[in-house]
Order: sequence, then C-alpha cells, then structure tokens
Amino acid sequence: MKKLILIALLASCPLLPILAQEGSDEVGVWSEIGVEKAITKNWDAGLDFEYRAQNKSRLSAGLSTSYKVNKYLKLGIGYNFLYSYRPDKYKEKNTKEEDPDNYYIGYNHTPEYWFPRHRFSVEATGSIKLWKWLKVSLRERYQLTHCKARSVDKLKVRQAYTTKVDMLWLEPGPDDDPFDPKFWEATPVYNYDVPDGEPTETWESELKPAFTDQVLRSRIKLEFDKKRNPFSPFISAEFHNSVSKGDHMLLQKIRTAAGVSYKFRKHNEVSLAYILTLDMYDVEFNYDLSNNITRDVVRLHDRMHAINVSYKYSF
Repeated sequence: MKKLILIALLASCPLLPILAQEGSDEVGVWSEIGVEKAITKNWDAGLDFEYRAQNKSRLSAGLSTSYKVNKYLKLGIGYNFLYSYRPDKYKEKNTKEEDPDNYYIGYNHTPEYWFPRHRFSVEATGSIKLWKWLKVSLRERYQLTHCKARSVDKLKVRQAYTTKVDMLWLEPGPDDDPFDPKFWEATPVYNYDVPDGEPTETWESELKPAFTDQVLRSRIKLEFDKKRNPFSPFISAEFHNSVSKGDHMLLQKIRTAAGVSYKFRKHNEVSLAYILTLDMYDVEFNYDLSNNITRDVVRLHDRMHAINVSYKYSF
C-alpha cells in the first residue's frame, strides 16, 4: 500500500506546473450505475448510465461488449448516447472604440438548452501483474463523437448612444472689449454617452454546425489487486489526443484519478474516486461570413474537480 501511495505522488509531479497556471476551477459530482453480464468465460456485455452534475451537466447511457483474448489483452467496443446541458450565457457588446461618436452598448443572451450526441468507441487493454499485488494496465481507446446541427435562440439587447456637440459663445461683460476675437468664435462642448432612443431587443436563431470529433484516449492505471482482499485502491492518468483531420494529435485533456473500489457479496462492486480533469485545448466549430464551417483551436486553462461514485452489478 505504501508503494502505491509513493507511485501516486511521483506520478502527480509532472502535473504541478499545470496546476499552478491561471485558470478557472469547477467542482462536480459524477455518478454511475452499471450492469455486466458474462456471456462466456472470456466474453461479456454491459449496460451503464451516468449523470455528471456540473456546470455543463451530462446524462449518458451506454452499451458495451468486450472479449478477453488472453490474460494480457482485452478488446472492446461500445456506444454511448450523450445528452448534454449548456447553461445560459451572457456576452457583452460595446462598439465605442470603433466609432466613439455613434456606438451601442448591450449584450447577447443565450438561454440554457440541452442537445444530443452519439459516441462510438473501440479499445484494447493490455495488463500485467507485478509482485502478485500490483496490476498495471494500459488502455488505448479510439472514440468518435458525432453531433448534428442545431439551432439555438439568442437574445440581442442594444442601446444606441451618440456624442452631441454644443457650441458655447462667450458674451462680453461691461468692462470687456466687444471686438476681442475670443467673442467672435464659439467653443465646442462635447456631451458624451447620450442615449439615442430606447433599448432594442431582438431574438435571432444561431445555427450550430454539425461536427464529428475523433479522439485517441491513452490511459495508464495502477491498481492494488490481491486475492481475498475486497478493497482495491487505484490511480490512473489518461491523455485525450484529438486525431481529427488537421489536429495532429492535439492534446485536449489530461484526466487523473485516485480512488478505491470495494467488492461485496460476490456480484457487487462500489467505487469512490477523486477525478481531476485539465482542459488544455479545445476546438470550436462556427460558420464564417461565407457560411463555411471554420475550426478554431482555443487554449484553455480550466480544471474540473469531480467526486465519482459508481456501482456495478456483475453476474
């Protein structure tokens, strides 16, 4: 057990510079429940459901099957239906720097909405046991996620402003010379930020383009696995690399986990883990002025802290 803790500390050292970077932090709870059926000695199939309670919540249901080629290699395929939530979003708009004399100030508001995605995956897992208690596994998973085009309503609120100029004329006093040139010219007085009419509100439909995302997920996992011991502490690290056209193995995420699983009454298993996800890069799909789909790579520094609770019944 002490060796496993030491390995976990050493494995986390490369992540310290990333954790020290600026960025946003989010906390969530991920819950899973699954059923697994052994069809033959080496072939099984499973059904699982998951809910991620976080800012961008997600519901998912999945079907999977796997075949154990030998004691070192296991192959699997799966399908997941994802139903994702996007919270309402505000974006400020201000054109004063572009035209300080006639400009508008306002915001765009996109209400919350849900949208579906479809995910397919194939994977190969190689594993080996060391010192009769440490199970080391490496999993390579290729996943393809497809999202159909969708229309999203957006509210645009605008308040127009203008800059008015008033001419100020000086009037000579009883002791002033009325022929002094300063009384012949008017001095402009600028009156900034004068509202021009009432605020306007307009609803528009924004078309989100369809996209297909392809990712190679590489995970290494260390697990305490000793016979007749129901507790299995584990740690893992997973790297999400985009293999979509033009991305060239772009590192999108690093996901680490540390937890423990407990088996009881032969068929039941519960697990509790802490999961840290580091969002490195993301790819945004949009329409340009020519109505062509554009792909923009966005640099991120976001961190997701999640508590994962799961239950699985095997028979």
